[in-house]
Amino acid sequence: VTGTWMGSTTVPCTYVPSEGYTEQTLSWSVERDSSTSTIFRRDDSGDHILLSKFRGRVSIPKQSPGNASLLIENLEMPDSGHYTCQVTWRSTDNSLITREVTTTLKVREVNPPSSYSELPSSLHHP
Repeated sequence: VTGTWMGSTTVPCTYVPSEGYTEQTLSWSVERDSSTSTIFRRDDSGDHILLSKFRGRVSIPKQSPGNASLLIENLEMPDSGHYTCQVTWRSTDNSLITREVTTTLKVREVNPPSSYSELPSSLHHP
């Protein structure tokens, strides 16, 4: 997905709720520059935003089973990266199932150059 600097974007994460399975935990993490940080975690004790730079800028739908998408507002250039949504369910026999999906977010400036080929050729070969 792409987002525009200072705009907002939704990183998708949806699933089909199954009979007999209860969502236990939901977490979102971001990987950039080969380090991974957890942004958000939802568990029995509520919603926790673990990375301060995302506080007040991220939200995840409540009361909508099957939709765990991450809304990021006021996008900043460093928000680009690989976002992983990980959901764990508990089944009726108490076994745990975990699924995860990773989406790449690219934040672009408001008016990106449409194409470098429009630059004078002298700039290609200084």
